[in-house]
Amino acid sequence: MTSSATTPFDQSHSFAEVNGVSLHYVLEGDAGKPTLALVNMASHNLTCWEIVLADLAQHFQILRFDLRGTGKSGWGENADFNFSQYADDLAGLLNHLKLDTAFVVGVAYGARTAAQFGLRHPQQLSGLGLFDVALTPPVDQTEQGALGAQATALLKDAGLVVPQRQKYWRFYEDRDAARKCHTAHEREPDTTAMIHAIGAPTLVACGEQDMNLPAAKHIANQIPGASFAPMAMTGHGSPFFRPALFAQLIRDFIPSLKPSG
Repeated sequence: MTSSATTPFDQSHSFAEVNGVSLHYVLEGDAGKPTLALVNMASHNLTCWEIVLADLAQHFQILRFDLRGTGKSGWGENADFNFSQYADDLAGLLNHLKLDTAFVVGVAYGARTAAQFGLRHPQQLSGLGLFDVALTPPVDQTEQGALGAQATALLKDAGLVVPQRQKYWRFYEDRDAARKCHTAHEREPDTTAMIHAIGAPTLVACGEQDMNLPAAKHIANQIPGASFAPMAMTGHGSPFFRPALFAQLIRDFIPSLKPSG
């Protein structure tokens, strides 16, 4: 799915062969700073993070990538469209780039992948960030639109700028592969009962106008030592409501990260 006009999506960056697929990624910033790996929310590609890059670039080396089947990444067998595989793909990408550890931050759907990474690859984690997270299928999103409108109205009443969302954040190369990628929640069980095993420093954050708020609070309570941050005037997809607050929470968590090496 592409546009006739040139957009940031039309720019190809780097590719790595990982677990049988070609993953499209961008690694940028000072290699002497902590690595921040960002995991996209559902139906988005790596361009969506442009809204927070300026606020994070001075503090991190930043890795963005397209999940298999989305953006410009390739895709494999139907059975490989699951959160465990997405987490293994990120681990393989870190290995390919010779990055020992990363602060892995996922939003919404991406937080499911980040949680699996925390369970499957703890040795590669300096920290974990789970934003707008719920782990229980099936996903009920019926009230998210109305809650998002509430958050937008609150932001406007407070005199805060509501960011403009870009269509190209959701572009992809193959419709069927993108659909398979973003229906993994229909095929995987609830993993909430497993997350007590996560040992990395963990930040859980969620918008106060998000249906996932109760689930996010519960998840934070289940992970030993996790911090929880409610985000006022924020709906589902928190960086797209309050990018500056999203970036601030990530920056403020830096002292909690495990040192590399």
